[in-house]
Amino acid sequence: RWLAGFLDDYSRRNLGCDAKLIVDEFGEKVLEELDYNQEARNIQDFYDNFRGDRFVKIPWVNTQLSGDEVITMEWIDGIRCTDPAAIQRNLNVDNFIRTGVVSGLRQLLEFGLFHGDPHPGNIFALADGRIAYVDFGNVAEISEKNKQVLIDAVVHAVNKDYVEMAGDFSRLGFLSEETDIEPIVPALEQIWTDSMGKSLSEFNFRNVTGKFNELVFQYPIRIPERFSLVIRTLLIQEGICITLSPQFKFLEVAYPYVAKRLLTDDSLRERLTQVLFKDGEFQWDRLSNLMDLAQDDSVELDLTDTIKDFVRVVARDKVLRSQMLQAVTANNQLQVQQLASLLGKLDGKLELNRVFSPNEVLSLANFLMLELSESVVAPVPIPTFRQM
Repeated sequence: RWLAGFLDDYSRRNLGCDAKLIVDEFGEKVLEELDYNQEARNIQDFYDNFRGDRFVKIPWVNTQLSGDEVITMEWIDGIRCTDPAAIQRNLNVDNFIRTGVVSGLRQLLEFGLFHGDPHPGNIFALADGRIAYVDFGNVAEISEKNKQVLIDAVVHAVNKDYVEMAGDFSRLGFLSEETDIEPIVPALEQIWTDSMGKSLSEFNFRNVTGKFNELVFQYPIRIPERFSLVIRTLLIQEGICITLSPQFKFLEVAYPYVAKRLLTDDSLRERLTQVLFKDGEFQWDRLSNLMDLAQDDSVELDLTDTIKDFVRVVARDKVLRSQMLQAVTANNQLQVQQLASLLGKLDGKLELNRVFSPNEVLSLANFLMLELSESVVAPVPIPTFRQM
């Protein structure tokens, strides 16, 4: 650490942080890896998070037989990812890869607690197709706010909203609050456009990271502590997937997962509304993109609860209701094509009797009638008399 002090100026200039902080982070992680009591707690947290998951195996840990110098956990009988040929011989590789990517995204975007060292030796493929993790000495957390911003960033990437993407980087701590993001927007657009190529199939996360690293030397960008580990984790996972299947493309799995979560997760209803209503207008294209991306044969998509909540929120919010009405009747014409396209995408994914139940319709009608009566019948002012 003392020697790192001599490199502080260079580190601040080129990496945006003190060299001593890098040494401190390294030392902290080494000590965490040697703390078996902490690792036992980490295993239990992961076990609880994935409890009941049909695709992920987390070993149990026996805290009664664990301590400062030993940890006792379940034996995992499977094929390590260090032997890709054996996995290719014994399993459906595409399904296993999808399981691994989704389990990693759930750690980041759903639980906020992720495995910090998912190298091939720490990941097993089980005979039934499940993925299993071991070695929980190095894990990290991200805040609820950052989870939400990461989801926003994916949505903004899908919609090629590069100004908002730059704002996401600022909100995640890659840029200081006082940094002017305007000069960075064209650079982000160039990186994303080059990385995407003509389709999702040409995207490579490692290429994006390499090009983004070039920005660090051109703009006042710093890599927050936790996100350096996030980036490393994603790169390792992509490397494993490409080893198993050279044609693997990260976004072909990541986009559907995020779209599906945004459309079906109760905790993200407000975020979904913010995505669909921008600058006072309803975004047909965004809804269409989300529904297209969410199509996934692995799990049936049921949008009944989402549509039910969406109708309830829009119907009870005068501003959103007005914006929705304007979208449906833009240019004084009923948007038949947009509505027909939407209904076609909803075919088989919606139970109308659950969306428009008699009680729900009655409740909504009462609300609208009360709102109408309040707007029509203005309160009569109380007369006042001035004494002469």
